[in-house]
Amino acid sequence: MKTKLSNKMQFQLSAISLALFMCHSSFADTVKPPQPHFNRVHHNKEIVEYMKGYAAAYPNLVTLKSIGKTAAGTDMWMLTINNEKTGKAGDKPATYVDGAIHANEAQAADTVLYTIDYILKNYGKLEKITETVDRSTLYFVPSVSPDSRAKWFDEPSTASYPRSSPWPFDDDRDGKIDEDGPVDINKDGVITTMRKKVQMGLGNRKLDPKDPRVLLPLEPGELGDYLLLGQEGIDQDGDGMMGEDSVGYADPNRTWGYDWAPRYIQNGATDYPLQIPETRSIANWALDHLEVSSVISFHNSGRMILRGPGSPTQTPVNAADNRTFDFLGREGEKMMPGYRYMITWRDLYTAYGSTTDHFYGIVGAFGFVPELFGRVMDDANIVRFDPAPKVGDPVRPPSNEPKGYDQMKWNDMLTFGRQFIPFKDAEHPQYGKVEVGGWRQNTGRMPEGWMLEEETHRNAAFVLLNAMHVPKLRFLEPTVKKEGRNLWRVELPLINERAIPSVSNIVIANKLHRVDLATVNGGKVLASGIVRNPYTNQIDLQEHRPERLMVNGVQGFGNTTLYFLVESSGGDIVVNYDSIKGGKLSQKVALR
Repeated sequence: MKTKLSNKMQFQLSAISLALFMCHSSFADTVKPPQPHFNRVHHNKEIVEYMKGYAAAYPNLVTLKSIGKTAAGTDMWMLTINNEKTGKAGDKPATYVDGAIHANEAQAADTVLYTIDYILKNYGKLEKITETVDRSTLYFVPSVSPDSRAKWFDEPSTASYPRSSPWPFDDDRDGKIDEDGPVDINKDGVITTMRKKVQMGLGNRKLDPKDPRVLLPLEPGELGDYLLLGQEGIDQDGDGMMGEDSVGYADPNRTWGYDWAPRYIQNGATDYPLQIPETRSIANWALDHLEVSSVISFHNSGRMILRGPGSPTQTPVNAADNRTFDFLGREGEKMMPGYRYMITWRDLYTAYGSTTDHFYGIVGAFGFVPELFGRVMDDANIVRFDPAPKVGDPVRPPSNEPKGYDQMKWNDMLTFGRQFIPFKDAEHPQYGKVEVGGWRQNTGRMPEGWMLEEETHRNAAFVLLNAMHVPKLRFLEPTVKKEGRNLWRVELPLINERAIPSVSNIVIANKLHRVDLATVNGGKVLASGIVRNPYTNQIDLQEHRPERLMVNGVQGFGNTTLYFLVESSGGDIVVNYDSIKGGKLSQKVALR
């Protein structure tokens, strides 16, 4: 016998069935995190898909948004890692990380991707990572020049091309724009080098007797039978030169606003600071995110940990800020064997208008540029890099090996010839018969896949070192003394447990943003200041508006003591501390 159910019962059963279905589906459709393999570099499209995958798999930690468009209309994606349960992103200390502002420095973007992957997959498992994510925010832009980086993958390229933003520019000033770039003469999909066999005496090079793939410069008194013609190309505009006006050239890392210099001083600069939308989008974002106190911008190559100033014309870095730079840079040297901590203009070259100088000079954040990898030869797992000799260095005898021979030997023995394309005959419209061959675009500036993951991990660890050292402020026990009827003297020590100050010296010197702010709830503040010496009763009183005590921050691994003279009938007051870069904290103080 069938029982007829009431409409109400049918509705209840339907609701229960739907709930069970949704519960089952939620478990069945749980989004698994991406599983990239870091023994290769990834195309921009892959990186964007991985970022979307992280946002789907970790919705409580990850947000993904475009912060602007490139010159070609491509989205510039930023991935943010933050635990909203412990506070909003803008209210916490923060780290900004980017890569591949130079498009040919392709593994810089993969290093950022690895850092994202490692943090998310170890959150809740490794205490230091969990603590860093819970108390701070991390912002990531894996590729600052996504258009040219895509060209590096998709079109014939070299280890150094394309490098710049595709912002159009007449490099040779002939009235035409981007008309004479590299040309793949032999149609093998790679831009390599051209050489030409000529009669003895007409050449500027000779073959290496040990290896005919290598051309050697001539010694005094020698005759040559080869011409080294440079990279593959054709004189496309009839001016007698090849490849002198390729796509671009606006070097994004010479276009930032701070310490910018025009093109007649530095090649790659634009007509004015932040002219290209890639750097302008990040600069505008940074003005809205003054909480950033740590910046890492990945480049290659050379195994260096660079910091500003980029030019000798900048104001020297204050001693206190220098101590912060030095601590982080020297810790980085310990983490990354073969890397050297260097000041850009003093130890490498002058660079105006760079990323880290802009963030330091405009936002007051401490920035480093890790130059990934180095040469392709290695020794005991440390890539060889011969620095420029300095006064007092021992004189090193010159190598007996011809330049290039060790590199070729490394190619043959460890990559089994993958890196080098043998020279083959080809027809050139201007030079006639030439030989075309040489190094692939993914050699020289980046390691082989089997060396890549260690490189990315060590540099990701350097990111985390800096992120762990954004300001971490904590109140200690207060000292309370009754000075009279309803009058209380409160001294409240405040310490910074990490290396980066809550207000850098350049912020104070150039008034980049307000300093830290201390206020009191529950009582009337009659006087306030900073205790200079608690044992001799020396206090630097604030002259105006004592209810808003302005504090020049807390130095890294340092402390300061706040002083308040409070009118109150007793009970509790609450001291609030608001630091743009150090976050917000409060301390209840009992007046008794």
